[in-house]
Amino acid sequence: MIYNLSRGFSAISHIIYGTLALIHPYYIEEFTRYGFSKQRVLIATLQLTAGLGMLLGFYESKATLPSAAVLALMMTGALGTRIFIQDDLVSSLPAFAYMFINSFIFMKSIKARK
Repeated sequence: MIYNLSRGFSAISHIIYGTLALIHPYYIEEFTRYGFSKQRVLIATLQLTAGLGMLLGFYESKATLPSAAVLALMMTGALGTRIFIQDDLVSSLPAFAYMFINSFIFMKSIKARK
């Protein structure tokens, strides 16, 4: 149950964030602050696509593993970026939480394949 709730939460969150990062001025500015303005569209598209892949995983379980892997790696990078730009702990917690959630999904997906 926790596994499926995590997958749904992660999928919806990343679809929303990926979409906002493509179109919303606040998130466009945030990518500039992170130092990734030129990579914003690529990063947002990957996040949106992996979120959709996570949703697809409810119907085609093979989609969950690569989607969770991509999102876990992206969130590890996001946490590293937050540390590098010296964001405070509260600002960095979402990246850590999503890194943890997607790593959990990835590990459970590996176990489910065995």
